[in-house]
Amino acid sequence: TPATMRIRNDRSAPFLRVLAWFNRKFANPVVRLVAGRLPPLAIIRHRGRRTGRAFATPVLAFGTADGLVVGVLYGDVSDWVRNVRVAGGAQVKRGGVLRDYRHLRLVSRDEGLQLVPVLLRGPFRALGVRYFLELTAMSPHDPPG
Repeated sequence: TPATMRIRNDRSAPFLRVLAWFNRKFANPVVRLVAGRLPPLAIIRHRGRRTGRAFATPVLAFGTADGLVVGVLYGDVSDWVRNVRVAGGAQVKRGGVLRDYRHLRLVSRDEGLQLVPVLLRGPFRALGVRYFLELTAMSPHDPPG
């Protein structure tokens, strides 16, 4: 089996890893056409942990008092989640604006659901989302990286 088709057995992933593979190869390129401009669709820009290669992953991102919260739909072993956690931050394009985010925190479903709009809490529960990633926006006074 090719490396790109390996399926990780992760109990934190509510969706099958095969679906994640399908989305990465086929759906994400289409979603990227509007993500970043049409909230809550956003683009999270990050670098590969091993390769250093640049990636742009479409996500569902919701504004919070000091940043964003992103539903981690495929579990905490998703490459993009691992990449941004190792890097300690990422750039996110949302509503046509690209911003830097740091101080990442993986939060539980219960804590994360309190940060998303009330109308979307039910769908996130129904999908079995177990984690959310909370990102704090960098202020102009924060040092880069």
